[in-house]
Amino acid sequence: MEQAIRHTTDWTFSTLASWLGVSIASLYYANSSSDLLLQVPLNLMILALLWYAIKRPNEHVNTVSVVYFSLIVLLMTLTSTTLVFIHLIMFTAIFCSHFHPVRMIVFVGAILSIYCALNFERWEGNIPWITLVVWGFFCLMNWFVSRRIVESLNVHYQSRQNFKELKATQSVMRAMSAEQERLNLSRELHDTLGHKLTALSINLDFAKRKATSESAETLTLCHELSQELLDQVRDIVSNQRQETSLLRTSLEHVFCATPQLKCQLSLADQLTFLDQKSSLCLIRFCQEMISNTLKHTQATEIAFDINVCAQQENKSYLVVATAVHNQSEQAIPKRGNGLKGLEERMTLVNGEFTQSIKASQLINKITFPLQVEHNLVGEINHD
Repeated sequence: MEQAIRHTTDWTFSTLASWLGVSIASLYYANSSSDLLLQVPLNLMILALLWYAIKRPNEHVNTVSVVYFSLIVLLMTLTSTTLVFIHLIMFTAIFCSHFHPVRMIVFVGAILSIYCALNFERWEGNIPWITLVVWGFFCLMNWFVSRRIVESLNVHYQSRQNFKELKATQSVMRAMSAEQERLNLSRELHDTLGHKLTALSINLDFAKRKATSESAETLTLCHELSQELLDQVRDIVSNQRQETSLLRTSLEHVFCATPQLKCQLSLADQLTFLDQKSSLCLIRFCQEMISNTLKHTQATEIAFDINVCAQQENKSYLVVATAVHNQSEQAIPKRGNGLKGLEERMTLVNGEFTQSIKASQLINKITFPLQVEHNLVGEINHD
C-alpha cells in the first residue's frame, strides 16, 4: 500500500449511481436469459464490496482488489456491453492511492485483454481497438485525477487535524497558565501573608496575657480575628494546592481532536502536581505520536503510559512516557523532522527519546528529569 486515505469525504452517492448505471446496462445486454438471472446476485456482491471499500478504504486492500477484479471478469462473461468498463473506472478510483502506476496499468490491461478474449468470436476478428484504447486511456486518466484528488483531500485533512491540535494546545496552555498563576498566588499567600498573620497572632496573644482587664477583652477579640483570618488563608492555600493539574484534561482535549484514532491513557496519580514545563513536554510527545501514527500506519488504537520512576542512586525522579499503537512493526522507522524535533526538545530538558521493537510492537519512549515539590515527593515515596 502506497498511502492511506485519511479524509472523510462521502463517495456513497456517486458510487451507487455508477453501480446502478452499469448494472442496468449489463442486465439489458445480457448474453442470455440464464446469464440475466446470474447477474443479479453478482451485481449485489459487487455492491456489497463497493460499500465495504468506501467505508473502510484502508483495510484488506489487496484482498478487496483481487475480489473486485474477479467479479468484473465474471460479469464480462455474462454481458457483451463495454459499459462494464465503468466498474474498471471505479476500480482505478477506489485503489488510486494504494497502487502505483505500473500495477494499475497491469490491472487495466488484464481486464481489457480478458474482454477481448471473451468477445473475439463475436467480433469475427474485427477488434474495436479505438473503443478499447479510449476506455483504457480514460481509466488511467481517472486513476491519475483520483489520486491527485485523494492527495489533496489528505493534505486538507491533515491541515484540519493540525488546526484542531493547535486550538486544543492553545486552550490547554491558557488553562495551564491560569492554574500556574493560582499556584503562585497560593505560595505568595502562604509565604508572606500567612507568616505575618502568624506573627500577629503570636504578638496579640502575648499582649493579651500582659494587658490590663480593661483592654484584655479587646485584645482577645483581635487575637480571635487574627486566628480566623489565618485559618481562612490556610484554607485558601490548601484548596489551591489540592486542585489537580490539567495534564489529564489537556491530553483528553488533544485525543478528542483525533476521533479517527482511539487513544488510551494511563497517567500516574503522582503527576497531579506536575509543573507546566513538564506537562508541555508530555503533550508535545503525545501529539507527535498521534500525528505519526495517522500519517505512516494503519493503526486504529494507540496507548499512552505516563509514570514516575525513582532513581535510588541519586535520589532523583524521572518522568517516563511510552506510546504503543496496535499495528505490527518489524523495523524501527526512519526518523523524520517531527521525531528529530521531539529528540531536540528532550535534549533541552536533559531527557531522551528512544524507539525499540518488542514483540512486533514499536515502542516510542521519552524520559526526562522531574522537578518535584515537597508534596509530590511525599506521594512518590509513599507509593
